[in-house]
Amino acid sequence: MRSFEGLADYIIPRRRKVHFLVVVVSILMVPGIIASFEPIDIESYDMESPELDANQVLREEFTAAGNIWGFGIFVRDPSYFGEPDSDVGMIAEYRGGGQGIVEPIGGILNLSVLREIDEDARELKNNEISEFYLPMASEISGDPVNGILDLATEFRAFMSGQSSLTSPRINPFKLQATLDINASTDPAPTNWSNCGHLECLSFDDPNVTQEHIDLAAHRMANNSNGAFLRFLSNDRAFLPDDLSSVIGPVDHSISENGTLLSENWVPGRWSASAAWLIVNFDRNEMQKNGWTFSWKNASSEFGYERKGFNLETKPIRYSVEDCRNREENDQPLCSVEWLYLSLEEDLRKSDENIVSLMFAESINVEINRELLSSAYLILLMGAAILILLWASLRRASDVAIVATSLGVSLIWMYGLIGWAIIIGKWADNEIIFRSQFSNLLPILILALEIDDSLHSLHRYKEERRLGKTSEEAVHKAISKIGLAILLTSVTTIVAFMANMTSSIAALRSFGIEAGLGVLCAFFLTGLWVPLARLDIDIWLESKGRLEEERSDIIHMIPSSWLSNLATLSARYSPIVVAISILITIFATPIMLSLEGDFQVEDFIEEDSDLAVGVGLINERFSDEGEPAYLLIEGNISNPLIIDAIDELRNNMNSHGPDEPDQISKMPNGQVELIGIDLMLWYTRAAMAWNQTPFEQAGWNFDSNEGGIGCDAIQIPNREMEFIYVPSIDDSTCLNFLYGFMVTRGVPASGGYPSLSTSIVGEFIQVEGELDFEKPWLTSSGDTPRFPRTSLRFGLSSPEQFALVEPALEQLVVDMAPLQNLSTNPIHERGSINSAFENEEYPVSWAIPTGEPIIRFVAADSMQDDLQDTLLLGVIFCILALWWGFREENSPIERFNAEKKNPIRFASKISLNTIMLSSISLFLVGQDYLLILASLSVILSILWGTRPFILATITTAPIFLMIVWLYAIVGMAGYGLNMVTVSIAAISLGVGIDYVIHVIQRFREEKEAGSSTISSIGAVGGASGIALFGSAVSDMTGFLIINQSEMGFFSTFGLFCAVMILLSLIASLILAPAALALSHPDNGILGSSKDQAAPY
Repeated sequence: MRSFEGLADYIIPRRRKVHFLVVVVSILMVPGIIASFEPIDIESYDMESPELDANQVLREEFTAAGNIWGFGIFVRDPSYFGEPDSDVGMIAEYRGGGQGIVEPIGGILNLSVLREIDEDARELKNNEISEFYLPMASEISGDPVNGILDLATEFRAFMSGQSSLTSPRINPFKLQATLDINASTDPAPTNWSNCGHLECLSFDDPNVTQEHIDLAAHRMANNSNGAFLRFLSNDRAFLPDDLSSVIGPVDHSISENGTLLSENWVPGRWSASAAWLIVNFDRNEMQKNGWTFSWKNASSEFGYERKGFNLETKPIRYSVEDCRNREENDQPLCSVEWLYLSLEEDLRKSDENIVSLMFAESINVEINRELLSSAYLILLMGAAILILLWASLRRASDVAIVATSLGVSLIWMYGLIGWAIIIGKWADNEIIFRSQFSNLLPILILALEIDDSLHSLHRYKEERRLGKTSEEAVHKAISKIGLAILLTSVTTIVAFMANMTSSIAALRSFGIEAGLGVLCAFFLTGLWVPLARLDIDIWLESKGRLEEERSDIIHMIPSSWLSNLATLSARYSPIVVAISILITIFATPIMLSLEGDFQVEDFIEEDSDLAVGVGLINERFSDEGEPAYLLIEGNISNPLIIDAIDELRNNMNSHGPDEPDQISKMPNGQVELIGIDLMLWYTRAAMAWNQTPFEQAGWNFDSNEGGIGCDAIQIPNREMEFIYVPSIDDSTCLNFLYGFMVTRGVPASGGYPSLSTSIVGEFIQVEGELDFEKPWLTSSGDTPRFPRTSLRFGLSSPEQFALVEPALEQLVVDMAPLQNLSTNPIHERGSINSAFENEEYPVSWAIPTGEPIIRFVAADSMQDDLQDTLLLGVIFCILALWWGFREENSPIERFNAEKKNPIRFASKISLNTIMLSSISLFLVGQDYLLILASLSVILSILWGTRPFILATITTAPIFLMIVWLYAIVGMAGYGLNMVTVSIAAISLGVGIDYVIHVIQRFREEKEAGSSTISSIGAVGGASGIALFGSAVSDMTGFLIINQSEMGFFSTFGLFCAVMILLSLIASLILAPAALALSHPDNGILGSSKDQAAPY
């Protein structure tokens, strides 16, 4: 059995140099520590994924596309009307879908409430940030707006009598079927010229009453194809009121053509509890002017103020000029997250009957606020651990040494991580990508450091009690415990280095960061802690103040209890193993039934504005969805793509009630898929409505080739004169239509608003610069290439991963028409040039993307990779322990001894190969089977066959512990998310540490000639004290963290405490039982005989 005696002989006389080295290295770590404190962006995904690539393409290539923010405007509970300090706790109770709201009259459609909404919109319009607003078009009024869509503006547009609802309107379905502009033009859906007994007043008229609002709301609801109702929360309803002059539908439904249906039309009014307020920003222009959408690139500023133990957000307020200066001077940029919150704060100042709430933004601000608010729990955790460490060690100086060791370990770890960042940036080859997993590293180091330090110090005390001098006791502690700590460190490092096989940079970085932390902990706990203890005791001895170690002191728990527990488990090992297997059989189905899940309250405070906002979206706007996209790359001018998009839309509308239903639908039940194909119809309708803009762009309405050489079709215009318009079955015609839209937008026509070039730019992208006078050509006179288009749809409840996954799988099936136009699988990016060269296969790439999809893909991929690397880490642990427990004689000596009985030797090697192959097949499948089978043969010859059995025995209890931990996660009502999966990954490193100390002390006792039962009893009484002290300290600390209101901290603290408890059970109950079965003697099953079994 190897030991650290040579190392102990070397460093003990040179311990002052070791202390000096610790100080010098700590100083050298300062620059690295500073570098390691760069902000961690929760929404930054350093991973390889086609969905993320597609989202990056959308951001970089579709530069005209905007960045849409959503605010919710909620009616207050009447008891809070007029109260200052608007807060989400004031929001009126939700009565349920289709139930409306009684007070105030009309709810969000109350005149006073609409005046407040108008004030909010005015506040946003007058803000200096408005220079970055992008135009939008209202689906209700048809009016173009500059960056802001709000309910009050919709009433103003309608009550002016000039909206699309009060104008003749082209019916696109009729136009598509008849190509006749006049036959396809329907009369104005409604009017604001005949208001019955009321005078038709404008919204801003001081004489406007609630009756006017009720009438206008009803006419918009009944004639906007459901667009007006979609702008309201899903509790919208027509509530009966005998005093009202408006006759409306109670318990309404919406037909396919958008009209309201009901069997009960009675007097009343429309009512709802909330409505949207939408803001659209020019992302590209903001980035050019000093704003950043990445938290990592933003300046670090403290936007919080203390209120008791908690912090409240006090948004940093930037001026537009200040941000421009930062961009020009290459300084850290202005974060849009602070802008979101400052705008929300501005809106809330005028709230009296409403609560203005920004939806699901500024997550990094909220996470940092909650982390800082929980800082006092970290202090309480540290204090509790120190008290419990004293209860275990019973010397204040011991506690000080452990605390110092822990602090220096963190300094070294963060310093090395920072230096890796600095060197990586200097060499342009970064390997550190800090993520939310990086926040877990101190927890890992805490658990390992306390455990290993307690083992070192308790072994020192044990040797002192046996009569050894301080120097002899330290020599023994380093020789024996140092080796065990080396094994725990190597095994933990190897386990975490399994993350290096991941395709996700953040997980690879986590493996490296954890390895660096464990390496630091090894040096300090295995070597420096006993040396520090020695120097202090030598100093005390020189002063005559060094006391003998007393054997009657109870270190938190009588050692006899732990010794008896381990002995009892060993004596009844068959029963213990049988019970463990039964528990595992029960736990396995629960573990396997766990599904990926994301509940916002599992990560942040349940009553935070962010969490409440997410809940309100799911509750009151469930029929709306977060914007997602389909990116199509290829020859978009090929008519086959337009046909495929139309077929895709039909596929998405063809699903039954039992199929996934997460794609947002319009009120008429049709999927809302907005794309360039719809804009083509509006553009051609505009050509029939008003020819002038198109003639100015070079189109000849009298030529069957349009004057540009494409196949045009003949239709009548508004004056019943036949004209030629582009056919969408011709590539040249499509080039003209695309070029016209990109350079001029879509003109207003037939009751539909004009669409700006920025809106068009969200859906089509062109290479190079177009000739404005001849938009079907580039400025150099060549045929333009339109290589990309996007389709926008809504994804409902995007945080419910169990629903999102089947919905995306169904969407991929629906995309078959696009797949038929590609030579390669469309989720894999192909050559775009080949798409332009092959007319039959014009699609090179088509994939769903957008924020809700990449969140799902990132979380799902991280969870899968963490689980895969966890299982691979189990195998790596076995291999590392095989090396650690390897036989001391050389392979040649072992071969000479075994060649006398080659069949026996071959059978041992075969057994190891079969066992390792079976473990590999069970845990990670066939991918590593051949490699590990070959490796087992080689290692059996190099390291011996018996150490493999011991390595497996060491790892087995930890694997069972992980299964049990997952089962407890499931029984507690949690799913698989990045918190629970990362805890399971950490449990491998911490749990193996606990068991290795037991196994290593057992080997030491056996080599001394003790029987199995005696050895296990000695282990329980010696190592058990340190294990119990470490476990109680860690569990207490984690249970304090569990008290945090932050979901992440609370969940992490809870399951870390469970993990530590299971690790203790694995080391003091499962490991002794496994050792008793693998090293049987006469002490099993209650026998008191104590004959030593051969080791």
